[in-house]
Amino acid sequence: MKKPWLKKVRSYFREIILEETSSRYNPVLQVILTEGRYQLCTKTAIYSFEDKYDNYRKAFHYIDIKKRNPQNILLLGMGLGSIPFMIEKLFGVMTNYTAVEIDEEICRLAEKYTFSELQSAIEVFPVDANLYLDLYHDTFDIIAMDIFQSSVIPPEFETNKFFEKLQRKLKPNGLILYNRLADSDKNLKLNKNFWKRWKDYFPDAEQLNTGTNVIYFNTSIDTV
Repeated sequence: MKKPWLKKVRSYFREIILEETSSRYNPVLQVILTEGRYQLCTKTAIYSFEDKYDNYRKAFHYIDIKKRNPQNILLLGMGLGSIPFMIEKLFGVMTNYTAVEIDEEICRLAEKYTFSELQSAIEVFPVDANLYLDLYHDTFDIIAMDIFQSSVIPPEFETNKFFEKLQRKLKPNGLILYNRLADSDKNLKLNKNFWKRWKDYFPDAEQLNTGTNVIYFNTSIDTV
């Protein structure tokens, strides 16, 4: 959905709520126009912010995604579609996406505000990520793991069994980008424990601190 010019200008001075809705998974979902960009918010978290979704923007710079030129990308957790937006609009990479998002209302909002403006092919699966990983057998060059319930990653997506599922979905030399919050002492402690288990499963793993988040890779970027 193209942004009305006047509202886009005004959004640099104050936030404009374009739409407020809800779903069984998110009691409050707001699409906000701010700084000329669409933002998808719950009461406690920002799910998307176009090219200002800094954690993944920094990660894509770090891995040099344009040089890597992935042919297909799996999105686990979709938000308003910041990842395909950035990859196409900011990095100039056209590719194919499989987007898995359990919340059908978020799927609707992503199609309305973001996907309709992109040229990349995006196939959306409104299902639980574990169910998708169990039922479908395609493999991918990149997997972006970005599942949150507000600001919390559901525990079923932090298990060794889930790590095994991710591994099976990778092409040879494929890359996982697993996003976690690092904005509090509690999350830093949780991340320290997560990193130990992640390294047990992916011994060559690497991590990138992006400020308020950490992106965990399954392998060293230099070896991919």
